[in-house]
Amino acid sequence: MARQREKDSTDDYRTLNISALKRKNLLRQGASFQWEWWRRGEKVASIGIAIENRQSMRLRYQSRSRGSEPTQHDYPVTITWTPCHLGGERPWLHCPCCGRRVAKLYGGSVFACRYCLRLNYPCQQASKGDRALNQAWALRHKLGCDAGPFDFPAQYISRPKGMHRMTFAKRIEKLTRIEEKAMADAVTAMQKLGIRIDAITP
Repeated sequence: MARQREKDSTDDYRTLNISALKRKNLLRQGASFQWEWWRRGEKVASIGIAIENRQSMRLRYQSRSRGSEPTQHDYPVTITWTPCHLGGERPWLHCPCCGRRVAKLYGGSVFACRYCLRLNYPCQQASKGDRALNQAWALRHKLGCDAGPFDFPAQYISRPKGMHRMTFAKRIEKLTRIEEKAMADAVTAMQKLGIRIDAITP
């Protein structure tokens, strides 16, 4: 039986994914555009994004609480880049609230990381005591990676400065095994609850 829901899920919030912006070639200095969210063919929300330079974007939008006037938002979000093993670079966002490096921000009144908003992934809502997933997160933090297994595959994690290559290889191998089990557990739990598997696909 699924445990009582303790936190909101990432699915409850609109997601701003830096990888999606990169895939669409939007991370160009001077670019200015509207980023939109759609549901069943209908636009449900949008924000204005301006790429100020390689290290910064600016978000402009308004939010409204029930029974109150709209609030205008205009603030910068830091971008950093890390090299990939197979060449090229991967962009990251930094949470405007805590500065944590993440792949995604989640939009309430302010776009922030899932840690600041206290959000779980859908699979964490579905099962209690998910040891494999918790182990995966702990090992990722030791490797200096703040992105989760649903955001960033283990094989693309960069070796931390000062870590021996053999040690790094063994930890990546261990992480891969743990995450394979975590993924299998998540799929099984969601199927039992009737949750779509594609709901957690980045």
